[in-house]
Amino acid sequence: MKTSFDKVDLLLVAPKNQNSSSLRQSLTDLDFRDIRTGSSIQDILKSLEPRPPDLLITDSDLGDGDVCTLISDIRNHRIGTNPFMSIIVTTWTPSESLVHRVVESGADDLLVQPASRGQLRSRIDGLTFNRKPFIITARYIGPDRRNMGREEKLTATPINVPNLLLAKASGDKDAGELQRAVDAAVSSVNKNKLSRNAAHIGALVKQILMAYKKQTIDGQLVDLLGNLVVTAEDATRRLTGTPFAAASKLCDALVKVAKRMEQSFRSPDQKDMRLLPQLAMSIHLALKDVNSDTKTADEISTAISTVIDGSLDK
Repeated sequence: MKTSFDKVDLLLVAPKNQNSSSLRQSLTDLDFRDIRTGSSIQDILKSLEPRPPDLLITDSDLGDGDVCTLISDIRNHRIGTNPFMSIIVTTWTPSESLVHRVVESGADDLLVQPASRGQLRSRIDGLTFNRKPFIITARYIGPDRRNMGREEKLTATPINVPNLLLAKASGDKDAGELQRAVDAAVSSVNKNKLSRNAAHIGALVKQILMAYKKQTIDGQLVDLLGNLVVTAEDATRRLTGTPFAAASKLCDALVKVAKRMEQSFRSPDQKDMRLLPQLAMSIHLALKDVNSDTKTADEISTAISTVIDGSLDK
């Protein structure tokens, strides 16, 4: 296959106090011509909306925010229009904790500087021709590295995602076709993530109730409640515009209950304690079949909401 990187949209980001001219020259030597540059998280955010890059190469320490959080937001489609863009993180100060955070963020690769042109070419070729399929779990979206927990290893199914880096390098698809491929993959991932969220909510509620039963009321319990809020909020966001949008009412109710319990975790209201498993089960029932039609999904969500509606307002 004949390929060239001259049509690839590349965003290269490094802090102002760092000399990235050598890296840019190496990229130019590899036939990259459409190179945008930046020096901050804000520069990345500004570049994502009008024309998201096919490849993002960013330093791990930009000073105005957390790069790993930004990458996680991209992967979870909280920002930008292409959660599958290829992402390489660079660093001059590698550490075990940084490697772990980069991996958990969903980045494709970590490149330690200074890197030779050959090393850079090897990493980019790997993303172009041998990109790993993605894994979707309740806590992770990104390349399949199989470092998640045993249960997630058994249930997570790798999926192939659009590789705009390869498509642009081979020049075999137009922009409209590429965006349609991205949109279709986003929809598929969204459904998968909703199913994962519903299962994770059930597991979290089980752990929370067990902690109260065993009287292990500590910081770990607060973390579980916080995780429950984040997961339910993510589900609410992903339900918008889907046949299951009515189920967002259940997730909103769960967020309110979990936040109240978080604020008074040592002695939560017994009404909230009773509502917690009811809401978790209701969300599971509403989202158990993400392939059902709009009428079925709405009927399930409406019926469940009607049953518990009178208990939600406080």
